[in-house]
Order: sequence, then structure tokens, then C-alpha cells
Amino acid sequence: MFAASETIDVTDAKKLAADFGLSDREYAHVEKTLGRVPTRTELGVFAGMWSEHCSYKSTLHWLKTLPKDGEYALAGPGSHAGVVDVGDGWAVAFKIESHNHPSAVEPFQGALTGVGGILRDIVAQGARPCAVMDSLCFGMPTSRHNRHLEDGVVAGIAAYGNAFGVPNIGGKTIYDQRYEGNILVNALAAGLCKADDMRTAAASGLGNKLVYVGAPTGRDGILGAAFASEELEEDTVDDRPHVQVGDPFAGKKLMEACLSFKNSQGLVACQDMGACGVTCSVFEMAAAGGVGLDVYLDDIPIREEGMTPQEILLSESQERFMFLIEADKVDAALEHFRSYGVQAALCGEVASHDRVKIRFKEELFVDLPAELVADGCPPSDWPVADAIPEQEGYPEFEMPSSLNDVLTGLLSRPGLVNQEELYSHYDQTVGNRTVRGPTQSEASVLKLPDSERGFALSISSRGDLCSHDPFLGAQATLAESARNLACTGAMPIAITDGLNIASPRDPVENKKLEQVIAGLKAGLEALEIPVTGGNVSLYNESPVGPIPPTPMVGSIGRIDKLEHVPFAHASAGDVVILLGTPKETPTASYYGNQQTGHLVGGDVDVDFSAEKKLIGFLLQETKKQSIRAAKDVGRGGLGVALAKLCARSQQGAQLDAFDSQGRADWKLFGETAATAWALVSPDQTDAVLAAAAEHGVPAKVTGTVGGDALRIDGTSLDMPLEALIETYNAHHITTKKAD
Repeated sequence: MFAASETIDVTDAKKLAADFGLSDREYAHVEKTLGRVPTRTELGVFAGMWSEHCSYKSTLHWLKTLPKDGEYALAGPGSHAGVVDVGDGWAVAFKIESHNHPSAVEPFQGALTGVGGILRDIVAQGARPCAVMDSLCFGMPTSRHNRHLEDGVVAGIAAYGNAFGVPNIGGKTIYDQRYEGNILVNALAAGLCKADDMRTAAASGLGNKLVYVGAPTGRDGILGAAFASEELEEDTVDDRPHVQVGDPFAGKKLMEACLSFKNSQGLVACQDMGACGVTCSVFEMAAAGGVGLDVYLDDIPIREEGMTPQEILLSESQERFMFLIEADKVDAALEHFRSYGVQAALCGEVASHDRVKIRFKEELFVDLPAELVADGCPPSDWPVADAIPEQEGYPEFEMPSSLNDVLTGLLSRPGLVNQEELYSHYDQTVGNRTVRGPTQSEASVLKLPDSERGFALSISSRGDLCSHDPFLGAQATLAESARNLACTGAMPIAITDGLNIASPRDPVENKKLEQVIAGLKAGLEALEIPVTGGNVSLYNESPVGPIPPTPMVGSIGRIDKLEHVPFAHASAGDVVILLGTPKETPTASYYGNQQTGHLVGGDVDVDFSAEKKLIGFLLQETKKQSIRAAKDVGRGGLGVALAKLCARSQQGAQLDAFDSQGRADWKLFGETAATAWALVSPDQTDAVLAAAAEHGVPAKVTGTVGGDALRIDGTSLDMPLEALIETYNAHHITTKKAD
């Protein structure tokens, strides 16, 4: 029998379900499946576990279409984190996660706990975290509110990563007025493990014991998953109780305690406590293993008096894990965790029945089938528009008389300027694995332990392109991320994706969501790489309006020998080779926006056949070490890519064979697929050109590195190197540093 306080009639149950955010359809499914009215606490369980954040009820049917199998994939969607083989017996677990709504409400703790949460996913997989990256979208920095949010987010990311002892090796920061009311904070983490060390969340073994490990449970973050599945309103102060509070020092101790606890010590399964806390851990572990669990809330450590069963179950207090341990090894396991200064408590066991039964003070509060809670949410049936309304292209304009002014304007844009000031808040090299970090190139490189091998990570985010064409914009994002890897000599082998979209209840926004996923599917199939996991964040809108559909693609690549990684800088005397065929007609780009004021316009240029040829060529030639440096072309086009390379290298460049036959401005600053700059020594030039021809990659010598200016003959671009460096290094970034 249930506790007397838990029993409610159907009228009260329906009202409470609606207050929790469950739809009439979802409540009806619960009551029909159970054959009874759910209890108060059970309704809270369903509200959290059936939120968009946990159930993927509006996206799972599309996500299932993405390719998940690959030559190097060891674990994919449904695991704590995706895992790929990077050679010499080493594997990398990596995953991206969003913390958008909490960061909009309380930016410091929202970002801090976002980093902490994704690191726990890596630890749960059995990997030792070795890197974090971030992909951030803000409104314009001229907004005082936006500066407050940015300062808090950057400080929060720094506070967790620096104290935890994991390097921040790069990322992307975008500024666009359409994120003013709903910023995006996505964090990617990666960790190293051996394949044999990978862990499961599947509970098994009658009588095996549940052990709660980590910080005591408080009232912070209760129903945070449901909050993350709602739109942001004008006044978000009242939502602060939904935001978790993190402790990176406790997280560090917890990591060491968890990673040092091995299978030989009785480890059966583990689950980090993120969204929905205890609820998520016990129901997902039971569902994954197809077993029942008895859970005793009295034994869970709490830090606040008078907490109700529902509060204990749904709190999202940080730095917690649930372990399943062999029954005869529990005492030793408890001693192990306590020896690290981490709380540990026996709180349940695998049962002979097939349900999850949760008791408090010997009274029953929850009695539910694990599969219904973890995997039984009815898929949403929001209508999908037949098409996305067409948007106007860029109005025609004449080529500017001064391309120097164009380049200065683009290099001065927030997000394109040198972001060293932002990354100076983060420890970039702790752990001694960083080979190439932030601001050096668009992909970061790390070395493997006791190996000549390494791997590279890259994040790309092009909400601007997706707002014009979600299908092609998602593909352009994927192509850019893979191109970033190839320019460091890394072979792309998998991605993790963070899909940030507005409300699926709007038919047009739902169509955009469908098109983003369809675009990624087609692109991944073309590149023959899988997605190993990720995150979907919906309802990213506010009174300011919906955000652009913003997929964030984190890519990982294998590097067979770190000595093959090209230099990050140019050297005087290098021959400049243009790879690809840049268009001289309007393309969706930062340049078009700068010249017209239109947020979108022009065609999004995508060509995966050309991308595969370019990637294959770059991988071959970097292995042969015939390419000294390479720079992919993305935001700002060829002109900005070359200017960045010159500024980072403190070298000028003279292009005397650029040969524009039409609009030099679009050729230089438009954004064409499958283009890059390659720098080679004079004695390697002919061989590199011949190799490009063999791969079907257009390649042309355009000039040389050196001198005191970036000068392109036949155009008005002639910018002194000193002015170029000054423009690129101008900062608007955060005013506060993390302690």
C-alpha cells in the first residue's frame, strides 16, 4: 500500500500532472498503462523523465535515422558517452551537452554545472577526462545584459575546469542579436580509457546492491530537466531554484574515487546523477538491465532537513553517482569511497520483481515499471510544416572601393577577432597532453600516453547559415568541422552533436528541426562517419524571439604520428597554394551580412564530393610532411582565413596570381565549400600540385609569405601587417577574470 499522503483522486492527479508539464495525452498514457491513478511522487517522476531533456520525445524518431556505426566506434548513442578507438590500445570517450536555460538564469552556476555534468558523463564511461571545449552563442556584446551573461558563463567554465584540473583546449564563441534572449552554452568533454575499462549502466544480479556515492542531496536543481524543456520568460529570477550548484573540488575527489574503483572490486554498473538525479539513475539502470530495484530513500545522504521523497528523487544536486556493486563486496566498496573523502551509502538492491519500488520511512511512494519511465514516453506528434518560408537573398550591391575596409570590418567582428583574452581565463595545458590549443588553429590536438599517436577535436557552429537553410546549414557545419581536423592532419572518425532549436510546437520550427537532422544524416553518410551521441535542446526562445536553428558539431580525428601535424603558423618564403574553387557570386556569409545588414541571404554552399577529395588530399600530404601549414576557409571566407594566418604568424603575404575574373570581393570574402589555404616550401610545390591533381582537388599557386603587408594584386586589398595584427588582436571580451 502507498503512503496515505501519496494517494490522490483522478481530478487532482490531472491537475498536478498539468502543473508539472505533462500533457493530457501523456497523463492518459500513464493512467492507462498503470491501470490506476499515479501517486503524487510518481507524477513528479514522470514529469522529469518524460521531459524533452530526458526523453527526446520530439526528436528520437529522427535521431534514430543518423548513422551510428563506424570502423572506429566502440560505443554509441545510449552510452554515457560515445567512445572511439584512437590507436595503441587507447580509446577516447567524448560527448557534447547543453546547459542553455540554467546559464540564462544564473550564468556562473549554469555554465559551471554544465562543465561538471559533461565531465561526469566521461567518468561514468570509465575514462579519465583530458579536455573540455565549449561552443557559446551570445547576443551582441554592446548589450549590458549580454556582457553580464558572458562574464558569468566564462567565469563558470573557468572555475570548474581549472579547479578540476582539465584543460580547456578550444571551441567557438558566436555573437548574434538573435541569441539576446536565449544564450547557448554547450560543453564538450573528452577522456582517455582502455577499451576494457568501459563501463555500463545496465543493472544485473539479484541481490546486488545500490550504493549512492558523492555529495549529499539538497534542494538545488529540482525538476531542472523539466525547466530545460520550457521557453524562457521575461522574468527568469523565479527559475533560479531549478539551477544546480556545483563544487569542482568535490567533483575532482569523486572522479578519483570512481575511476580507481575497478571491476575486481565488485563494480557491476554505474550511472552519474545529472538530469532528474536519483530518479534518472535508478530507472535507467533498471531499464538497461531489465531488472527490478528496491530503493530506500531514508539511506540517501541529504543536506537539508525535512526533504520530501519527491525532492530527494528529483534533486539535481551535483557531484553524485549511483553504483551497483556485488553484494559480497559492498563493505569494502564503501570503505574505498570513504577513503577518498567521498560519502557513500547503501540505498537499495536488485529485486526479484520487475519494477522500481521506492520507499521512504518504510512507506511505499513509487511502484513503476522501469521501462515505462525510462523509455515509454509517447512520442510527440507536433505538426510539421510542409516547407520553410523562403527568405529574401542579399540585395545587390556594388563591389566596395576599399577591400581593406571590408577586411577590417570582418576581422573586427566579435567572434572573428583573436579570442586569446577569453581563453586566458582557462588553463589550456594542465595534464601535459595539449599539443595545439585555443587560438592556434581551428582544431586542437592532444597526445596519447606513451605513444607517438594523438587525436584532434574540433567544434563548429553555424546558426547563421542554418537560419537561411537548415538542411544545407547543418551540412556546412559538419563539413567545416571535418575540414578543421584535416588541416591538422587528423582523419575524421566520428562526431557528437548538440542540436539547439526553438519550440517544436511551432510547425515551421519543427520543420527546421527535421531539416537539420536530415542534413546531418546525408552529410555523415557522404563522409562515412557516425554520430556517437550528443544532446538536443529545445524551446530555445524568449520574448525576443526564437534562436536560429543551431547544430553544434564536435568532431574527433585520429593522428597516426604527432610529428606529421603541420605547423600552426606561416614562415617567410612559404609558397601560398589555394585549394578548391572559390565562387565569385553571392553566398550566405558574414560578408553578405556585413555589407547589407541582412542576417541571412545567398545560397549556402555545400559540396561533399569536393570535401572528401580535399580531406583525402590533406591527410596524404600532411603524412608526407609536404604541407608546412594549412588553414581551412570558413567564416569570413578566403580573405579572413589568410588574414588570421598572417596575424597569428606575424608575417605578411603577397598574392600576385589571385586572378579574379569577376567579383573579387565575393571570391575573397564569400564562403565557398571545400576551400583551404596550404603553405608549402618552394621545393615541394610541384609535388603538392601534382598530388592535388591526382585527388581531383583544384590547386593553384597564388603567391608567397613575407613582407610587411597582406597584398593581393589586381584588387584594392593592401593592408599593412601592423594594422592587420592590431585589428585582429582588438578585444571586446569579458571584463572579469575567474579567481
